[in-house]
Amino acid sequence: CYFSPLTNCKLSDVDPIDHESSAVLTNAKEEYDRSVRTLYSSLQKHPRLSEDKTSWSNLPGSPSDHSQTSLTAAFLAYNLQPQPWLQKEIDSRLRRSIPLDLDPERTVGVPIRRSDKCFGHNISGSAGGELDCPPLEEYLDAVKTFVKFDPLIDSVIVTSEDPTVCPEFIALLKGELPNLRVLTNVGDVQQGTGSASKLESYKDVVNNADVIASALTSFHMHLRARYFVLTTKSSWTTSIAIFARVYGFASEIYVIDIGRNTNAYSSMARRSG
Repeated sequence: CYFSPLTNCKLSDVDPIDHESSAVLTNAKEEYDRSVRTLYSSLQKHPRLSEDKTSWSNLPGSPSDHSQTSLTAAFLAYNLQPQPWLQKEIDSRLRRSIPLDLDPERTVGVPIRRSDKCFGHNISGSAGGELDCPPLEEYLDAVKTFVKFDPLIDSVIVTSEDPTVCPEFIALLKGELPNLRVLTNVGDVQQGTGSASKLESYKDVVNNADVIASALTSFHMHLRARYFVLTTKSSWTTSIAIFARVYGFASEIYVIDIGRNTNAYSSMARRSG
């Protein structure tokens, strides 16, 4: 188990339906005593719509203080709480990978999702591709655009699960933007797939714990960036940008999406809301 349980509650903790502290509703509009536990069953997808989406969450402030992006990031943070041993491992890896003088305000994050994400891949045992992966030159062009926008940019964080990508992209960076400092996830296993299962099919000496630690280290590294080059057809890179908007170290977040998806989740990555 890599993540802390979402709750310690068990089914046995639930009051019986006929218990005096329970209220059973006959329909979604029926009012009830809000001080007692409530059980309502419905075939509808959203049986009890409410504008109050935060009172139950212990988040500070009123519902109007929280955007959909901040609530989504909070949901991700709640679900992805590493176990204490994994927190220590991530912290150790971050200390090896992030220099003390890194300024998030002057940093570009380039999380590159490739390998079995791409159409036409030849990775045995993996699912079919989902994306016509952009060439690395498009990532480079996006970094150049950010540097023109903000000449004070001095660092680029480059990560990928694909071991062939980082050296090639770093070579492009050093050829076109030699003054930028390039940071990578030191010790990243780069398992060559977006999956953490059946790793023996992809790499001889690796285990699931190393993959999870490597992936989450890359995730946390990118929270030290202000500018992002990503493809929102990857939920991984999309999640990084959404998380950075709420929990990142930079004051503002700017995104160039070179592989656009058209849904609410990708929109939050591009422009928040």
